[in-house]
Amino acid sequence: MHTSEEPRLTVGSLLGLRLGTVPESVPASARTESGVDEVEGPNWRVDAGEVSRGSGPAWRADATEALTFNNPFGQVMERVWFDGKVVFAVDLGEVIVDPAKVKVAQEYQPVYSVQLDENGRSVGTPEHVDGQLNIYDTVPGMDRYSPIWQFNYVVVPRSYVPNALRSERDCLASGYQILRSQDFEN
Repeated sequence: MHTSEEPRLTVGSLLGLRLGTVPESVPASARTESGVDEVEGPNWRVDAGEVSRGSGPAWRADATEALTFNNPFGQVMERVWFDGKVVFAVDLGEVIVDPAKVKVAQEYQPVYSVQLDENGRSVGTPEHVDGQLNIYDTVPGMDRYSPIWQFNYVVVPRSYVPNALRSERDCLASGYQILRSQDFEN
């Protein structure tokens, strides 16, 4: 039982720390012999099982997210565009939600064609542009972010060059027809 007056850091801590912030000090009760002075922490890096503090650069020179992840559970992952940069996402599958009741983020998918039914859901498989990455409007840490994505199909001509669209801004300014669907993914 924890009897110290110092707050303990735990998963789901209610200390009121904003995403990505680090506490001013680490309580003495959380210090370990391993050299990392906390049992859990929001500022950790883990490389090949070694825990350290801090973070590396967020982006590589080629505008790709500088992510280290070994995917131990074999989750389906994808690369997507966000604001002209490549980020990584885990695809957890389709969901049915009411966007009036559930916060959703916007995902843009350039396609050659798509058919939506009377409820706004795609009928069959949209004809995707080979090699085109999907496009997110937000990433974790942004106020508008949600892990539930509403598909916006950007209907492009056959002459479209894959990955010419790399941001929400690009899609909205493109002049291409955008169909907001009732297709959602987590």
